Amino acid sequence: MPPGNARTKLPVKVIERTTAEACLAIAHKVQQARELAGDEAGSEAARQVARVIEEELLRVG
Repeated sequence: MPPGNARTKLPVKVIERTTAEACLAIAHKVQQARELAGDEAGSEAARQVARVIEEELLRVG
């Protein structure tokens, strides 16, 4: 912990729905671009990011 901090900061767990939706759209576009470029690993990574965001959106409703 840096000097002067009396307490640790809790991690932020809630983001606005619009932010999550924007991140999801970006992840889908990255996935498509990587797929078109023939980058299977990059496409798969972007797909996994999108899946996690979608699951979180469904969970918090």
